[in-house]
Amino acid sequence: MKTNRYINIKAALFIAASAFISACTVEEGDLSVEPKSEQLSIIETLQLNANETDKSFDIKSDVGWDVSVDKGNWSELTISPSSGTGNGQVTIHTDANTTRQGREAQISIRTKGGVTQQMVVKQSLSEVILELVGGDSQTLSFEASPEDSQNFTFSCNTTWEITTSDSWITCSEKSGGEAITSTVSKTVSVNVAEIQTDVPREGKVFISAENGAVTRQISITQEGKKIELAVSPSTFNVVAIGEEKTIQITCNADWTLEYDNGIILCDVTSGTGNKDVTVTCLPNNTEAERKTTVTVKSGIQDIKTETIEFTQAAATKPVIQTFGLVEGSVTKNEAKFTIGFDTMYPISSYGVFYWSDADSKKQKLDFDNSDPNAKEFSVTLTGLKSMTQYYVYAYIKNDIGEVTTEGTNVVSFKTGGVKPNDDDNPAPNLSRRKK
Repeated sequence: MKTNRYINIKAALFIAASAFISACTVEEGDLSVEPKSEQLSIIETLQLNANETDKSFDIKSDVGWDVSVDKGNWSELTISPSSGTGNGQVTIHTDANTTRQGREAQISIRTKGGVTQQMVVKQSLSEVILELVGGDSQTLSFEASPEDSQNFTFSCNTTWEITTSDSWITCSEKSGGEAITSTVSKTVSVNVAEIQTDVPREGKVFISAENGAVTRQISITQEGKKIELAVSPSTFNVVAIGEEKTIQITCNADWTLEYDNGIILCDVTSGTGNKDVTVTCLPNNTEAERKTTVTVKSGIQDIKTETIEFTQAAATKPVIQTFGLVEGSVTKNEAKFTIGFDTMYPISSYGVFYWSDADSKKQKLDFDNSDPNAKEFSVTLTGLKSMTQYYVYAYIKNDIGEVTTEGTNVVSFKTGGVKPNDDDNPAPNLSRRKK
């Protein structure tokens, strides 16, 4: 028993001595060998396209490491894992980039011993986004007399512009540029003008993004009107010299007038809605009654028509009411007359026809009238022969015609000249000759 105990003690002492010697050797060796360097390697740039939301990169290392991120304005970016040991892989997480601006962040990898590597993460800008909420094929339909607007909504990630195909279509928005950094939705109100015909019409609203890079369109339709048309009055009686009349047109759409402009003139030839039209009836310078009509039309597919009839009285020739000698006006060479008359139109010329017993050939003495308001004329015959019987009748003339007093009133008179000294031929010298 003693022998075995001795052997065990001896073995234990040997082991302890060996361990001490080994420890001293390692300690002495650490003082003479440089520490082992840490290994770390990553790529310099990681590129994501606009629609990528996840992408990974490798880390080559033989030690532990940590990951940090300088996001800048890229708030959606995250990484996993944020630390590890040895070779590993880190995944970038983000949202799709729907903006028209690229973005980037700075990734830093650091070992426990302080070795650092950096990498830039980039994501491309989005393509132009222009989408109509509800689909690309949209139509807004309106009544003929719309009371309310209609809306459409679109989303866009860049500048945009709205135009219309026709002036009867208007939109509450025309352009915008607030969507450069984020995709936004925009609701636009569309209004159309009241249609003034019975024919439906179509138009377009165009939405253009980034100067026409992408376009969309919305169809606009509007139904035609059911035409309503009435006129008042439907007949007129007009005096021969002409006058103004008024037509009252009641209509819910566009209308036009048709008429003979040689008889009447209207102050307008077309219009929209209710209106009073002034009609000027031109003078009738004929001796016959005449009729004409004004036709009012509205509509294109289902034309409505109303007519107004004008009856204009015949013109009459002037009337000579009085004709005679001016009392005391007859001399051996002259005679003065007055002509009183009534006329519908101004007299253009007047005068007398005259002849004598000595000369039965009629002569005419006439004058142009310069006073359109005259109601009486004076005519003086001169150069008459004394002691001669004359016969005279009057005439007046206007645009309607000429009238005379030939069959109703022929004035006769005899010129003076009873004294020899007053005669055209002096009396012969009757004195006796001297013997």
